[in-house]
Amino acid sequence: MLKKFDTQLLLRFPLLWNTRFPYIVIVGILFHILAFLAGFWFNDFGKDLYRKDVYFYKHRDLTAFGIGIIGSVILLIWFLFYIRNNGFKSFYPKKKDDLFKEWWIVLGIFVFFSMAFFSVNYGSRDAARTVFSAEQLSRNAEITYKGRLLMLNDDYNKERQPESSYIDPVDSVYQTIDSEFFKYKDKEYPWKSMIANQDREVFYYDNKLDSLYTDQVRQLFYRNDSVQLQKILSQYLDLLKEHHLETNVTTALWFKYFYNKEFVSDVLIGDRRGNSYDVPEYLPNKKGLYADSYILKEYYGNLIMGKDAKVLHYDIFLALLYLATTLSMVVITFRISSLLQWFISIVTFMLLVIINTALLGFISDRVVGFQIFLIALLVELIVFLSLAFIARYRKNLSSVALNVIILGFTFIIPSVIAVFRNAFWSMQAHQFSFYSGSESYTLDRFFSDAAAGNLILTGIVMLLLLRWVRSRKALPGN
Repeated sequence: MLKKFDTQLLLRFPLLWNTRFPYIVIVGILFHILAFLAGFWFNDFGKDLYRKDVYFYKHRDLTAFGIGIIGSVILLIWFLFYIRNNGFKSFYPKKKDDLFKEWWIVLGIFVFFSMAFFSVNYGSRDAARTVFSAEQLSRNAEITYKGRLLMLNDDYNKERQPESSYIDPVDSVYQTIDSEFFKYKDKEYPWKSMIANQDREVFYYDNKLDSLYTDQVRQLFYRNDSVQLQKILSQYLDLLKEHHLETNVTTALWFKYFYNKEFVSDVLIGDRRGNSYDVPEYLPNKKGLYADSYILKEYYGNLIMGKDAKVLHYDIFLALLYLATTLSMVVITFRISSLLQWFISIVTFMLLVIINTALLGFISDRVVGFQIFLIALLVELIVFLSLAFIARYRKNLSSVALNVIILGFTFIIPSVIAVFRNAFWSMQAHQFSFYSGSESYTLDRFFSDAAAGNLILTGIVMLLLLRWVRSRKALPGN
């Protein structure tokens, strides 16, 4: 049955038969399922955080890399089947647009496989949703945030009061200084008081809950509510233990060093970074206290954000499209040239990339470098177009030039914009924007939109070039 299907595919749809399209689509669907399951299984949300460090998404990124390797092997096998029918090339591109359609099929295959990156992310996101129930996650996250506030005692995580201004009586210079006191309701506390603690790293997408939890802890200090403070500490230390995180802080020690009239102490609680406890030598930590508060907060913060995280990111999607387009260009140039011509084309293209990059590196003035880069790019384009179209009767030279144009055209506009942006960075060109309605249209946004538009332009140019290739019958085997 499969043999009969293959024969009918060859006779009726030779382009699909040559590219093995139906079979690679089936393999691609299975590949996406594998990517999703791998992302779900090798997730970063296990409850054992003993070996966790600040690079939170290690498992997800390693899984995506592994899936990329597997996908590359599959596509390499597909490519070998694709070129195996090289001797029959002259039979199936019968119409002038058939070669262009074949490129579209090849491009679609590469795009389909490259999107498996998002399947891994979908699996990781779904894994985040299964760790805790919504109620338990909310409860643990609240304990984590409030407990960490009780562990902070450094200058960075204190909420600074509005600056006070004065004129220096000696040199009459206008200066500002931070207030020495933190005012909460009707009381003033020293700026180093624990009541002034504020975790400066946002826990939620919407930091309203951050502010709510911070204020609730401050109210406990304000009311001298030792019972509730002890309850939060006990719950927090139990949560650290549940996740196999380390601390030598106890409720008794905390009350000994931090619970006083103004909640001021010169003792620091070390906060783990990676596999070490980051307590600078110049800061006082005479008691050697430590707690893995940062790791626990990162875990619940990423868990909260991860379960509702946006998976499809425009910039990543665009980058994957460019990767797929580049690979399809490499394949189609192999399709329209001999092995020697294709190899020389690849080497020539890489040399041009190296030369243009070196040219920018040797010129210190970025604006002048941008101008020279434009001139060099224009000269190269004219030279290779001349070789491709004027020297058409020198088949090897013409084919190599045409291949280089196909390989490089996709990157002409993005590279010009990137060099322009780099050249005028010191002039704050990246901040130039105009407003459309209520939104600001920045240069970064323009770069992304121009890159997307360039892909459409690339498709139009490929239609013209591949039509021309077909009309001159420059295909091997003809």
